[in-house]
Amino acid sequence: MGEATVVAAYRDLYPAGQRAEHAPPEERRAILDDVATQPLLDRMLRGIAALRVTGRVTWGAPVIHAFEVRIEEDRATLHDCQDGSKAGQADDKTGKHLTRGSTGTHLIANLSKGTDGAWRISKVEQVDEPCSPAS
Repeated sequence: MGEATVVAAYRDLYPAGQRAEHAPPEERRAILDDVATQPLLDRMLRGIAALRVTGRVTWGAPVIHAFEVRIEEDRATLHDCQDGSKAGQADDKTGKHLTRGSTGTHLIANLSKGTDGAWRISKVEQVDEPCSPAS
């Protein structure tokens, strides 16, 4: 159950980010509080604000391929060989896709378990070398 719960928390990050993008600025933190903690929380809020200023939103959803999940008490890390080819940025008014992600993006996420028992993501970093989902 522990590993599956950590992966589920990580998967929840992306749809929560999209919900926050479409919410009024004053509601975004409350949406993201369920899935992210510092320093990622403020980074996401700044990123959403910057995206919205340019009239953009994200479209689609990355395909997550989690591996090497490690849990130590109230901390966890996981690697993701993410396929972002079915996601990217779009013009908010027209819906036109402006960017598309790539396949084989190697991410490492750090998570922490809150006093409420819920896992939240505190950091996501991209590794320079690409990966393949079979890794």
